[in-house]
Amino acid sequence: MDMNFRVVGQVTSGQVSRNAATAPLPHALYLGITPNYFATLKTPILRGRDFTDRDTQSARRVAIVNESMARLYWPGKDPLGQRITIDYLPGDPPREIVAVVGDMRLSRTQQDARPMMYVPLSQQGPQWIGPQLGARSGAWFVVRVRRNPLSLISAARRALAEIDPSQPLANIQSVEETLSDQVQYTRLYMLLLGVFGGTAAILAAVGIYGVMSFSIAQRRREIGIRMALGANHRAVLRLVGRQALSMVVLGLMLGLAGSLVLTRRLEFALWNVRPSDPLTFTAVSVFLAMIALVACIVPARQATRVDPAVAVRAE
Repeated sequence: MDMNFRVVGQVTSGQVSRNAATAPLPHALYLGITPNYFATLKTPILRGRDFTDRDTQSARRVAIVNESMARLYWPGKDPLGQRITIDYLPGDPPREIVAVVGDMRLSRTQQDARPMMYVPLSQQGPQWIGPQLGARSGAWFVVRVRRNPLSLISAARRALAEIDPSQPLANIQSVEETLSDQVQYTRLYMLLLGVFGGTAAILAAVGIYGVMSFSIAQRRREIGIRMALGANHRAVLRLVGRQALSMVVLGLMLGLAGSLVLTRRLEFALWNVRPSDPLTFTAVSVFLAMIALVACIVPARQATRVDPAVAVRAE
C-alpha cells in the first residue's frame, strides 16, 4: 500500500510549498513484515539492523527504509536515527529508522525501484483495523527451501495449525508462479501481437515479391532490347537491383519512422528492452531487404534467360 508520512522535525522536498496546509506529503510503499524477511528474500541490509522479536507493541516504534526512499527524502544524509510518523495510521507514534535496505521490485513489470518503508508486523497496533480491511486482514508467508517448494505444503499446513488451527492456508505458489501470474495477460497480448505481426510480415513479404515480380515482368521487353543491344546478364541484374534498392530504401525509411512512433505504446510491456531497440529494428530491416532482394533477383534471372528476339516480339 502507498502511504503518506511525515519526517519529525524536518521539512522534506515533498512538503515544500507556498501553502503548507495543502502541501503534498511525501509517500512510499508500506509493508508490515516479521524478522528475517530480508534474509529470506536475500535483500541486503546496507546499514543498521533487522527487526527482532523485541520490537513489540511496548517497545520503541521502529521502521526500515529502502535505498530509493533514503536517497529521495534524505539526499546526502544518513536516515538512520531519523523519525517519521505514518499519516495513514491515526495516533501512530513516531518511528525511528533503524536500517536502510537494498531496493526490491515487487513485480516483473516494475521498471524502477520505488521508495518503500517497512515496519514490524507486531507494531501495527489495533488502529490498523479500519478502512480497506480486506487488503490487510491476511498475511503472506515467504519460505525459502533447498528443494521443490511445493513438496512442503503439508508441512506448512501443520506448522500453521500448531499456531492457530482456525486460520486457513490458501493460494500456495512458488515465487516463479507468482511472477508468471503477474504478466499472464501481458504475455497473452504479446502472443496475439506476435501472431498478428508474423502474419503481417508474411503478407508483406508476399506483397513485396508480387509487386517486384510484376514490375520486372512489365520490363521484359525493355530487358530483351537491352540484351539484344549487347547488355549482359550482370548489367541487367544491376539495373534491376538499383531500381529495387531505391524502392526498398524508401520503404524502410517510412516503415522505421512509423515504427519509432508506434512502438512507444508498447513500452509498458517491455522489460530491459527499449522501444527503439536497434537490434530489433536492424533484424527486421535486413529481413525485409532480403525478401525484396529475392523478389527482384528471381524474376530478373528468369527474364535474362528469355531469348531477346522472343521478348521483343512479345509486344
